[in-house]
Amino acid sequence: MKEKLIINTTLIRKESEFRTKSCVVEKAIAVSNAEFENLKRHPLRDNRLIAENVDMMYCDRDDKYHCLLIYDEEQGDGLLIESEGTSYARYSQYISRAKELVEKHLQPDIKVEADSVNEDLSEETEMNMTM
Repeated sequence: MKEKLIINTTLIRKESEFRTKSCVVEKAIAVSNAEFENLKRHPLRDNRLIAENVDMMYCDRDDKYHCLLIYDEEQGDGLLIESEGTSYARYSQYISRAKELVEKHLQPDIKVEADSVNEDLSEETEMNMTM
């Protein structure tokens, strides 16, 4: 029997409309499963990776959000974050299969390594984030 597709997400009850924002992924960072789970459980706590990259997260004149994408190297899901000058995930969205999105966006011969190597994404990646 074939396994069924599983999507990790939050379902919103009786949403009247979905207002999305264009989000530019300025940097994608692969982290260990333990580090991702900690960020996922405590997004409002100060985070070293967010603090180190705070200058690249902002909303521009065209109402595009420039974000950090932190994803689980092992499981593949991630959090899209715009901290608005803070060291915690002030605005964020859970992104299922984020690792796959990053790898498809990058050149086939470029690998993103867990924890140590962070790849700047050269092209603007449009993603939708509910705020």
